[in-house]
Amino acid sequence: MSDSSSSLRRTALTTGATLAGTYVGLAVTTWAYRQTLPGPLSLPPALNLDAYPFEAPDGRVQYYARPGTGPPIVLLHSFNAVASSREMHPIATHVANTTDRPVYALDWLGFGRSDRTGPDYTPRVYRRQLYHFLTEVPDTPIDLVALSLGGEYAAQLTLQAAPLVRRLVLVSPTGLGEARGLSGMGKLGLSLADTSGAFELLYHRLTRRASLRDYYARQIFLDPNAIPDALLDYAEQTAHVRGAHRAPLRFVDGTLSLHEVASSIYARLYRPTLLLTPEAPGSTVQSFNRLPRILEQNDRDLSHKALPGGLLPHWDAPSPFFHALDAFLDLQ
Repeated sequence: MSDSSSSLRRTALTTGATLAGTYVGLAVTTWAYRQTLPGPLSLPPALNLDAYPFEAPDGRVQYYARPGTGPPIVLLHSFNAVASSREMHPIATHVANTTDRPVYALDWLGFGRSDRTGPDYTPRVYRRQLYHFLTEVPDTPIDLVALSLGGEYAAQLTLQAAPLVRRLVLVSPTGLGEARGLSGMGKLGLSLADTSGAFELLYHRLTRRASLRDYYARQIFLDPNAIPDALLDYAEQTAHVRGAHRAPLRFVDGTLSLHEVASSIYARLYRPTLLLTPEAPGSTVQSFNRLPRILEQNDRDLSHKALPGGLLPHWDAPSPFFHALDAFLDLQ
């Protein structure tokens, strides 16, 4: 064997051993860190409502409820790295304080106080969770208020099971901008990072309070001074429980976004639906370029209101937000 061949072989063996050692090291570090994390039920309640468990087909979920009279209002939070029903706190508080209507808020599987150890998270899992919850817990028809990507599943259910829903409100709905999700190579890289444990470690690092504040300031709130401490505090807490990275992984790679939701779902809705979007999305992570076309296609059942603030108008522009919500849902 030539000297050059021997050198190449030694280099390959060394490189392979180094990569294997790195992989094992990451796996061990991830396992050790995971043992220090509490379970999701260690989180305090996200809302000032009574909390209950519900056995969904793919795992146990948590929901919040306040009894009352009249059509129930069901609140659905978004999907993101630190999502939970805490995002809906101003809406839940407003409805509970100003009406006698029953109020419900649901933590999606993989988020908040719901199970984080279920099967791989897919749109089918969330469709089933929402359908079973609405058919078994609140009286129907309901008024459904959903945030961001949660609105895609709310709209899909409203289209496919319309008798369950009286009216629908979509707050900063996704699917109205450019194509979403990672490329094939991006998904492969993310899968490798997940297999090695690197994604989980990176996730916990990026969901520290300082990083979250920076993200909210750059892509969610137009006014950094409007970022509420209560939202930041709970976001950091909900990210640091066992299994917290699992569902966000599928959010990041685009798995949870529904295909062509604007034309295949929003444009076909036949229940009264209000879409609430920022007046000037600016630097936020979402765009709404396709909204005018969708409103033209379904001008009978879709209405739209542009609001001050960013993607969480119920936090940073509550007065105009609740004025629009109250009028549409006949709350006052």
